Amino acid sequence: MTAPSTLISLRITEEDLQLLDSRVGTDGARSRSDVVRLAIQEFLNGQPLLSEMDSVRIPLGRGDQMRLGHLYELQGTTTQEAAQQGLKLFIRQALEKEIEETKLLEEAVAKARASTIKREEYQQ
Repeated sequence: MTAPSTLISLRITEEDLQLLDSRVGTDGARSRSDVVRLAIQEFLNGQPLLSEMDSVRIPLGRGDQMRLGHLYELQGTTTQEAAQQGLKLFIRQALEKEIEETKLLEEAVAKARASTIKREEYQQ
C-alpha cells in the first residue's frame, strides 16, 4: 500500500518536458510523475546536512558503478565514502605537488644566488 499523495501543477519548458519524458522507463520510473518524484527525492536527499557544507554530483559509468558495488560488498564502503576519500587524496596530492614545485624553485634560486659573483660595491 502506498502513502497518500497530493496532486500539484507544474510549469516547465518544452525542453525540460522532453528531458523528463526521456527518463520515463529508466530507474524504475513508469511515468512522468515517477520521474519527478525520483528527481525531488534525489535532490532533497543530496542536500548537505549543514548550511556551510556543499555537495558534489558525480556521474558514474557502468564500470565505476560495478567496481564501487564490489567495493561495497567487500568492505562496506559506500559510493559517498569512496568519493570523499578520493577527493581528500586528490587534495593531498595537489598540495604535495605544490610543495615539491616550491621546493625546486627555492633550490634553483639558492643555486643561482650562490653562483652569482659578489661585487664589493654591492656589499655592505
